[in-house]
Formats: sequence, C-alpha cells, structure tokens
Amino acid sequence: MKESLKVLRALLINCLIVVNMPPKYSQHYRSEWEQMLDFKDWLQPVKDDTTKAYCKYCKCEMIAKVHCLKLHILSIKHKKAIEPVKSQRTINFPKVKKDLNTQRAESSLAMFVCAHCSIMAVDHLSNLCKHRFGDSKSGDLRVHRTKCTNIIKNVLAPHFIEEIVSDLGDQEYSLLLDESTDISVSKMLGVSIRYFSRSLKTIISTFLGLVEIEDGTANSIVNGIKGLLLVLNIEIKKMIGIGTDNATVMTGTNNGVHALLKNETGNDNLVLVRCVCHSLQLALSHASEETLPRNVEFLIRETYNWFSHSSNRRLYYKNIYQTINCGSEPLLIPQMCNTRWISIEPAVNRILEQWVELKLLFEVARRDNHCYMAETLYSMYNDPVNHLYLLYLKPILEEVQTVNKLFESNNIDPTKLYKDLCALVQSTSRRILNPTARVDIFTQNIESYLDPKPYMGYAFETKLREYNLQPEVENNLRQRCLNFTLKLVSELRSRLPINFNILEKVSLFSVEETLKAVKPSLIDIAKEFRLDASTMDRLMSQWRNIVHIKWERTSSTVEFWNEVIDYKDAAGNNPFADLSQLAISLLSLPHSNAEIERVFSQMNIVKSKLRNRLSIKTLNAILYVRFGLKRAGKCCYSYTVPDNVLRSIGTKESYSLENKASTSTCTSAAEPADEDEDINILFSNIVD
Repeated sequence: MKESLKVLRALLINCLIVVNMPPKYSQHYRSEWEQMLDFKDWLQPVKDDTTKAYCKYCKCEMIAKVHCLKLHILSIKHKKAIEPVKSQRTINFPKVKKDLNTQRAESSLAMFVCAHCSIMAVDHLSNLCKHRFGDSKSGDLRVHRTKCTNIIKNVLAPHFIEEIVSDLGDQEYSLLLDESTDISVSKMLGVSIRYFSRSLKTIISTFLGLVEIEDGTANSIVNGIKGLLLVLNIEIKKMIGIGTDNATVMTGTNNGVHALLKNETGNDNLVLVRCVCHSLQLALSHASEETLPRNVEFLIRETYNWFSHSSNRRLYYKNIYQTINCGSEPLLIPQMCNTRWISIEPAVNRILEQWVELKLLFEVARRDNHCYMAETLYSMYNDPVNHLYLLYLKPILEEVQTVNKLFESNNIDPTKLYKDLCALVQSTSRRILNPTARVDIFTQNIESYLDPKPYMGYAFETKLREYNLQPEVENNLRQRCLNFTLKLVSELRSRLPINFNILEKVSLFSVEETLKAVKPSLIDIAKEFRLDASTMDRLMSQWRNIVHIKWERTSSTVEFWNEVIDYKDAAGNNPFADLSQLAISLLSLPHSNAEIERVFSQMNIVKSKLRNRLSIKTLNAILYVRFGLKRAGKCCYSYTVPDNVLRSIGTKESYSLENKASTSTCTSAAEPADEDEDINILFSNIVD
C-alpha cells in the first residue's frame, strides 16, 4: 500500500511540472535564408504555411528549420535532383574593348541601313564585312538588327534632333502640316519645320516628326503638334506661320488648326499660307471640268492605258515610229495622275509630239485587230478639234507647271515667288483681254474687257487655218477655250492666299529693292510681327541707312542677309540687327507643302507592304537620319558623327528602354510590334 502511494505521488509531481513548463517554440520560415549560399538556388516558401519550406528541385515540403534544411541538402533525393543543374556550364563572355574606329564603322553601317535598305539586312552585311575584309577593323564589328535598331533610335536619331534644336535656338520658325495614311491604315500628321539655319547660313525646310493621331479633327492635330514640340523642347510661341493645304480643318476661321494655334501661341497675326501648288492644281481641275469637253482628258488617259500593260503594243508602235522617223525610238507617254490634273502637262506635250504616229497606230490597230478602243481613239485622233484643244492647252499648262515647280523647289529666292505667281495670273488673263484694256485683274471684273476674238497662240491659229473648220465649229471651239481661260483666271484669283498682299511684300527684302535709294515703307509688313513703337523706329532708320554700306554678297538674297547679320560696326555692334531679324523671319515663311509631300514619299518607301509592322518610333528615327543626311548634303559613308556621340555606342545607357524620348513622338495608341526590332538587350559585356 505504501508503495502505491509513492508511485501516485510521483505521478502527481510530474503532472504539475509539465503543466508549469513554458510552451514549445515553433520556428517560422525566414526570407533571409533565400540569400544564403547553400539555400538560394532551391529554397522557396510555402504559400499558406509559414512553418514549412519548399524545395523546387525535389518538389517537396519540409519543416522550416535550418537543421532540417541542412539535412535535406545531404539527402540522396536532393543530390539526384540537383545533379542536372550542377552539370550546366556557365559561359563567361570576354570583355570587348571598343575603340572609336569600330564605333564609327558601326554608326556608318546603321546610317547605310537607314538610307538604303531594311534593318534586317545588317545581319548579313556585318558578317560580310567581317568575312571579306577580315584584315581590317571590320573584324571587330558586332552589329545585328537589334543593336542596329537601338543605334538608330537611341544614338543617331537623338543626334540629328539635337542638331535641329540647337541650330534653331531661339529663332522664329514656321511649320508645314499635312495628314496622310500609311500602309497600316494609321492616320499620320506630318510636320516639317522651316527656319534660318545658323550653321548652313541658309533657309531650310526639314523633317520634324510624324505624329500618330486618333482622327483628323483640328483638336487632334493641334494636340499632336503641341506634344511634338514639347518632346523636342521647341518653344511654340516662336511660331510665326504655318503652311497647309486648302482643307477646311486646317484653314477654318473659328475651329480650324490655324485658329486654334493662334490661341496657343498668343499670336493673332500667325501667318497662314495655303499651299500654292495645291491651289494651282484645284484651279486647273475646276476650270477643265466646267468648260472643256470630257473627251480631251479621256484621250490622254486612254493613250497611256493602251501601252501600259502590253509589251507587244509597245513593240508594234516602236516599229511604226522608227519607220516614219528614220530609225529613232519613240518616247514613252507619261501617265496622268488621277488626283492632280496639273500632271497632264507632260502627257499633252508628248502626245502632240507624236500625234501623226499615234493616229497611224490606232488606224492600223482598228483595221487589223478590230479593237473597239483602238477605233474610238482613232476617231478622236482623227478629229481636228481635239488636236486644237491640246494645242491651246499646251502653253497655258507649261506656264502653270513652271510656277508650280518654282514653289516646289527649296532653292528658289523666296522674294520672287509671289511676283511669278502674279505674272502667271496676268499672262493668263491677257490671252483673252482686249489689248487696249486698262484693268486691274486682281480687283476688277475682267468679263467686261474680253476680246471678241482673242488670239489663241501661233500653233493654234496655224493649225486652225490648215484644218479649215466650219464657222460654227470654230466659234464653239474658240468660246470653249475662252471660257476655260476665264474660269482659270477666276479660280486662280479666288485661291490666292488671303494675306496675299502681305506675302507679296516679301519681295521688298530682295537685294534689288533693299538697296534702292527710294523705296516703300515697311510699316505695314512690320505690324504683322507685333513690333513695338521703339523697335519700329529703329527698323525704319535701319531700312533707310542700309544703302550707305558697301555690301559684297549681292548676287543672292539669302547670302546678302547673311552678310547683314554678320556685319559689325567699329564698336562691335550690328546696326541692322532688327532689320535682318525681320527679313529672316519673312524669308522663313512657307510657300508650299512640297516638303511634307516629300516626307510622306519617304514614309511610304520606309514603311512598305513588306514592313507594315514598323513602329512609329523606329519610323521616325529612320526619317530623322535620312533627312539629317540630306540636310548636311552628305551620305552614309561621308557623314562624320561627333566623337561624343560615337562613344555612346555600345553602352548600357544607350540601349535602355527608359532612354530619351526624343524619337518617340507622341502617339495616341499603343505602338505595334516592330518587325525590325527584337527584345532590348543590355550589352553588359562591352566596355566603352
């Protein structure tokens, strides 16, 4: 009994000890273990249980204790699971030291790709250089499409953009604007800038950017312009003029792009210049539609179509032409553009030169081949009235085309352009006016001064006497020609720029007018540029005194004003600073949208059917390089990239996705994938 009590007493004491003991410690998973050398490759936490750890190689759980983790490393299961991973060899790429010669070669390859071909071609081009010219520095070239794309976007394009921005400085400038749709049916706003280049000492028009816009409304266009200027860090308030086509969205009085930009710039005198080339085209189109018979255009269009898809017809006509003209070959008939009636001029000239041969061709073709179109064309060529229409149109079209080409050119003296436009309107109207009439064709109604039987030109009158038409036919022909000319003059007058009088006064700054002793006042034109009273007084004084200096470069207007800008008096000051600034601003005003049309032509060449996924970022970068080379008058092999720009080739910073946004002109939607662009790679194995 005593023994039983002792055992019971011992059990009670043990129970009291257990009850009073502290609770057992529970270990939790620690994220610091993942950085330890033994655990970092395989250790992971268990999502819903912090007391467990997980091995990603063995795919099993264990207690989250360091002792248990170390035991797991020593287990046979873990050793077998980790064996394939240990067998993998780590490749250490050698560090490559880049020198300027190699970087210069890589930049030249990238510029060659921009100017002449697709980016994907650089894969083979760089390998070709290394294999065929291995004895030269080309052995160090490492340029493929991903690296080439990054060089173009992040090195070359920002360099050419910086050239434009630094060259522009704080000067006033004009923008040329137009819209187009690329091959991927994205609506693009093209922007070119026209300004006085301090480095080139001339007025230049060059590409500024392509902006993808959501729609063609004025607000979208203005937002795109503001975004582009903000990205490029160009002051919008320095804008003095815009050049556009005749679309209402651009020229609208209340809500057009011009009206909205006036509010944005705070310049109520922001100059709007409607493209003269577009105006000439529309004037000709409307005049021909309302006055000329439709068979004139049909004859020109179908003559080209007859040869366009048949080599046999061309060969057959060649044999006929050589037989008549002692073996000389015929020139091709140019195609008439569907949207530009002004393009009819070269086709009219070529058809008139080959009128007899073409008439014989269609006569033989209708007889031998029983072709209905040949029969139709022969009847038209056999009709003398059609011949006379073309003879009358030829000199008029040549005059219009001459003025059109002047406004399309960038190398023409701007002070003479509007004089040439006035001369075109005057010469066209004089064809139908009474020679003794004294009339201002720009302000008066000329219908009261028409010649009853105007002289239609030597070729027309000569052929008219030769054909000996019936009086009714001749009168109808003369009346139609007169109506065409009258309508053309009316269209030209109505489509002159609204501020034509101001633009015409640009001619005052030509060398001849500037150096005259007696010349008109500049007050009217100076008011357009918001000059204050003190500046106006200085300007008029400088305008009077400029004739007292013996200037050397007087052969060109731009060269003359370059000399005026650089002129210094004995005190080292420029006494004609205000006058030269006004002259350069006026010469920087646009006169046509030809530069934007050139931009769209390059856009369609770069972003073609085969490269329809090219992103707008890469497209802009390629165009910056192309127009930068054109602006410098250099090619890919002759342009010298500055050393500080070359040194950025091959550095991680230059290929970062967060690099400068210089080439990423504002887009309204996510950019598509780029077929010339791979995943961005950081070249960590290259030391600059």
